[in-house]
Amino acid sequence: MSRGEMIEEMSELAEALFEIIEEEDDGGNEVRAAVIKALAHQNLFNIELVAALNTIASGGNASAEIDSLVMNMKSVHKSLVTAITAWSDEETE
Repeated sequence: MSRGEMIEEMSELAEALFEIIEEEDDGGNEVRAAVIKALAHQNLFNIELVAALNTIASGGNASAEIDSLVMNMKSVHKSLVTAITAWSDEETE
């Protein structure tokens, strides 16, 4: 399996995690759900970072990959803020 194929496969698996998270979230533990979502976003960010580096290493233009990284960086940040807020709220209850 080539590097590009492996990156694509991991990207598909990362996307599938979001579907599983949505299906399994029963709303019972807000902190757990927020942390899991943050980890899933970080996983996707890492995969897209590798995709951008692979494109650069192959001599290609990684502009699209970098744009996607920026968007996912925002998702990671938002997820972490949600997780920290939920954790803080739970601690004060």
